[in-house]
Formats: sequence, C-alpha cells, structure tokens
Amino acid sequence: MKTFVLIARLPLIAAVFAGLVAAVPSFAKDKSSDKPVDLQVTVNVPPTWRPFLDEQISETFAYRLIDTFRQRGYKGNMVYVDPRDDKAKDVPTIEIFLSEWRLDRVGNAQCTFTASIKTAAGEKDLGLKTGTTMFWPQAGGRWGITRAYETADALDEAARNAQRDLYNAVAKSGLVSGFETRK
Repeated sequence: MKTFVLIARLPLIAAVFAGLVAAVPSFAKDKSSDKPVDLQVTVNVPPTWRPFLDEQISETFAYRLIDTFRQRGYKGNMVYVDPRDDKAKDVPTIEIFLSEWRLDRVGNAQCTFTASIKTAAGEKDLGLKTGTTMFWPQAGGRWGITRAYETADALDEAARNAQRDLYNAVAKSGLVSGFETRK
C-alpha cells in the first residue's frame, strides 16, 4: 500500500519540480546588466583535481576584488568574466593569475598573484602582488566551526592586502578612469 501512495505522489512531485525549474531563470536575472561595464576581471587559478572548486575560488577572489575596489573608491561598474568566456574587446580587462591563496607551514595566510591590464591601447603588466597575514587560531580543536571562520578571515585579509596593492598599481597606470590615487 505504501508503494502505491509513493507512486501516486510522483507526478505531483515532478510537477512541483518542473515549476521550480521554470521559475529559476526569472529569479536569476542579473540586475547589474542594465549598467554599462567599465572594467572586466578574470581570475585564473592553477588546476586542481576538482574543477568546480577552481570556479568557486576564481569567483570568490574576483568578487572580493570588486568589493575591495569599491571600498577604495572606484566608481565604475566592474564585472567578473569567466576566463573561458569571451570578453568584450572595447572594455578594459584586469587579468589575474592566482598562484597561491593558502595557509603556509608556519600558519600564515598568504595570497600571491600576478596581474595585467588589457585595454584598447595595449597591455601593461602590473607585476606580482602578495599579501600575508598572521593567523592566530583562538578556537580549541583543529577542525571546529570557529576555526573555519578564523581561517576564512585570515585568508580574506591576506587577499585584501594584495588587492589593495593591485588597486594602487591600476590607479598609477592611468589606463582606466575612475580610480582615486591613494597612498
């Protein structure tokens, strides 16, 4: 009897699932697409054995970069573009190769990447950018949830240190408008 009830509910579950799938594209509409793009960002990471992890690392780093640039005073519209996708040729692009973003043997959080900027006028290498933050875990235990938050904060701070250097390099290059020069 239980099997019959379960089978009878299957069309109802399928209809609900189909309705949800049909509704997702309307919810996922990007609101920033209305504004013109002033700057594109791509982030390449070394390949790992988990390709979805590569995408998550790339997107996370790019969105932190966009947030850091906004906090530093950039007024334009920045957009993350997947490195495999086609980029607009008439929009300046910051290309980043993230070589290291981890806790080292000593326990410091490190972020190292190289960056270049491509515009219609040409390409400029912005050099190697690094950020290091001391990591002092306060939580007891090795794998607790508090330890995970502390690790994420340390990695975030290391990335922001390196991204501030990148902001200053882009501002000094003069290739993209909208950047305030800070010391």
